[in-house]
Amino acid sequence: MTLKNNSMSDVDTTSLLGVSSELFSIVNIITLPAEANYSHQEFLNVLLHAATSSTNSLESASNDLRSKIPNIRIPSADTIFNYIKSNSIGNILSSFRKINNEIFEMMNLKNAVHDIAIDFHDKPYYGSRDTPCIRGIKPKNGTSWGYSFCTLDIIGNSKLTLDVIDIDGLSKDYSILMNSLFERVENMGVKVGTVYMDREFFNKKVISKMDEHKLDFVIAAKSNKRIKDI
Repeated sequence: MTLKNNSMSDVDTTSLLGVSSELFSIVNIITLPAEANYSHQEFLNVLLHAATSSTNSLESASNDLRSKIPNIRIPSADTIFNYIKSNSIGNILSSFRKINNEIFEMMNLKNAVHDIAIDFHDKPYYGSRDTPCIRGIKPKNGTSWGYSFCTLDIIGNSKLTLDVIDIDGLSKDYSILMNSLFERVENMGVKVGTVYMDREFFNKKVISKMDEHKLDFVIAAKSNKRIKDI
């Protein structure tokens, strides 16, 4: 399948990392606790390495940096998580969106056509079900409760997560969710090619919103008798 994405793909990774690091410092995506043993830059070094290398977790990113650059201070994954947990999710997301707007402009993604993907992501939780923002999720690793997020991503040659929305209710209101996502797309000036979604989005509310916005879309259909007959 050929994607419609015609956005710029030849972005210099080193330059992007440098600008991202500067933006993170200016916007202050997290506030370090007063007793922090590491600087903001030392914290960011691990985050940026995890986001741009083949490592797939903060722990592996921290260990990788320690092996490659043994003469600099590298915080552990546990330390970074503790710093993040001392901050408000709302403030982090707000800072993320400000930074993302700058990166979006820098990468010249505006006025180009982009295929986008919308997806849900669940993070298992093992504490009290009454914890704020905890909701029912697909059973995994011994729990059916956790945090749930919806992401909106540019896919194709250029890749960028445009937004992350916390799903904090016990049910997902797809009409409100889709309106929020497309409001974000319009505010950023994204020209949408095709929208790709998994089968959780295979419902009338989502399809109606796609038609309302006159968008091409591909949704994985749930297997049922009617689909099999077709």
